[in-house]
Amino acid sequence: MSIILENQIPPDQRFVIKNTKEYNVFSTEVEDATLTEKWIGLEWPHKVLMDVETYARLRNRRIEWQFDKEKSLEAVLIKESGEVKESGEVKESGEVKESDEVKGE
Repeated sequence: MSIILENQIPPDQRFVIKNTKEYNVFSTEVEDATLTEKWIGLEWPHKVLMDVETYARLRNRRIEWQFDKEKSLEAVLIKESGEVKESGEVKESGEVKESDEVKGE
């Protein structure tokens, strides 16, 4: 069984450039990205910034990022370990393990 967590960040705040890199912004806890001072950044398979609470929730789990047609990060699918996609469709997914901290401006 999988769990889907929706991105609480408004669509107009879901992209940011930090240190010359463009990141998707994702949070299951924060509804206004401007109020968060500390972000944790993932580099693979997608560049994503998360607040500390969201990172703690996703850490060491098998996940699959879900994007809309405008390539905005809408949700994350948390997979059970060993879960296999039956359709044969290949999706980019990864395990949240390590990160770099990125301070807010």
